[in-house]
Amino acid sequence: MSIPKHISLSDLASIISDSIDATFIDRPIWVIAETSDIKNYYDRSYCFLTLVEKEGAKIKAKLEAVIWRNTYHIIQEFEKTTGIKFEKNINLLMLITVNFSSQYGLKLNILKIDASYTIGNIELERKLVLDKLVKENESIIKFDGENYITFNQQQLIPAVVRCIALITAPNSDGQRDFIHELENNKYSYHFLIDEYLTQIQGENASESILNQLRIINNGSKKYDVIVIARGGGSQTDFTAFENYYLAQSIAGFATPILTGIGHERNISIADLMSNKALKTPTKVANFIVDNNYVFEQNINHSYQEIIALAQHLFENEKSNLANAKREIIDNAKKIIEHQIHELEKYKLSIKLLSPQNVLARGFAIISHQNNVIINGTELVNNDKVKIQFLNETVDATINI
Repeated sequence: MSIPKHISLSDLASIISDSIDATFIDRPIWVIAETSDIKNYYDRSYCFLTLVEKEGAKIKAKLEAVIWRNTYHIIQEFEKTTGIKFEKNINLLMLITVNFSSQYGLKLNILKIDASYTIGNIELERKLVLDKLVKENESIIKFDGENYITFNQQQLIPAVVRCIALITAPNSDGQRDFIHELENNKYSYHFLIDEYLTQIQGENASESILNQLRIINNGSKKYDVIVIARGGGSQTDFTAFENYYLAQSIAGFATPILTGIGHERNISIADLMSNKALKTPTKVANFIVDNNYVFEQNINHSYQEIIALAQHLFENEKSNLANAKREIIDNAKKIIEHQIHELEKYKLSIKLLSPQNVLARGFAIISHQNNVIINGTELVNNDKVKIQFLNETVDATINI
């Protein structure tokens, strides 16, 4: 076909359209590209976007694309399957047709999105980061085949958590939920919370969080735990917590780090490196309250055990004392009875040896000058003595 020296713009558009139709009409093809500049009209059920291919920071190719009403459901299906919000900077595998309009120019009409491709890319990138963390940080990160074991996980959470460093975004749901749950806990526990407010999602979020950890680490104040809290959001907002350097810092931190980053579908790399990973800021707050409640219950249990043991010891000693009292009384009675028996013996002996009984047995008592004579050599001739018999006393003179 010969082309005249000059043609109208519409004629040129027709030629381009015919050329494109000749190559692509009724021939959908699968294309890999990254999303950019999305304008999603939810109320009208169509979406305009730019697809790009990059080589490093340089854009190698850029084409406009559209998802019309009849295929708009693929966006919801993609988000439901991947947990990723359909927005810019996502690598997609798409089934497209190429369309050219003289009014609107070249457009790629997106018919399908292969969600498994995006999930696979995310998982591949995630595995590469995890493998690198283990390989380059053997002193603080180990993998036992099933679980990642980090230095931070080995730090004991105090029995009573009181002083907390909170890393979160200002005026965010995560900030409000965490603080509200702690301040209104049903046990009326009091907590000291220092807020380290920063960007928690989006570009540069990982560096912002990492910087707050550096500030805490270099500060003089010691915390019982550090909490990284973030409200709900899309998978792309979640990418900050897949960052190698943030994960490395969390794994090696000496203070226990609790994560509650509001993502129900997946566990992030930051979660895997932290001391304790919980789904939401509210659940982190509940964990801290429950941790303190367990300590209180243990104290109460120990108190009750001490009281019970003291009562048991008291009852035992009371019983021992009663037994000792009975033994003392019984022994005292036995001693008294024995002494009474001995006294009776002595009484009988004394009675038998009394002068009257001696005299009754035929003996007499000789006295001289009122002194009882027990040896005859004490007397001399003509000594006057008295001789006492049982019933009478007679005078006598010694005649030798």
